[in-house]
Amino acid sequence: MKLHRTARWTGSICVLLATAAAVAPAWAQSANPATSLPPAGDTATPVPRSFEELDANGDGAISKDEAAVDPALTQAFGTLDQDADGRLSESEYSAYQGGSDG
Repeated sequence: MKLHRTARWTGSICVLLATAAAVAPAWAQSANPATSLPPAGDTATPVPRSFEELDANGDGAISKDEAAVDPALTQAFGTLDQDADGRLSESEYSAYQGGSDG
């Protein structure tokens, strides 16, 4: 009789552990959004943008604020800004576009 109860208890524990193991990854992912994959079309995957798209205010130059939508452009901004005026002209930006086809 004692063996029968032990077997039932052990079986219940196994079912409980198996359920927890199956549910834990999904729960952990939803509980910690930092571990989830970025959604499709996120800025993690660079998308080539035209000069006109980046020049949001239409002033003929890309400011540091306008460049912020492209992390790689933000990182290269100082190098691309050949005249050090804090803005990228269309010709300065074309150097970036030519180098980002990689």
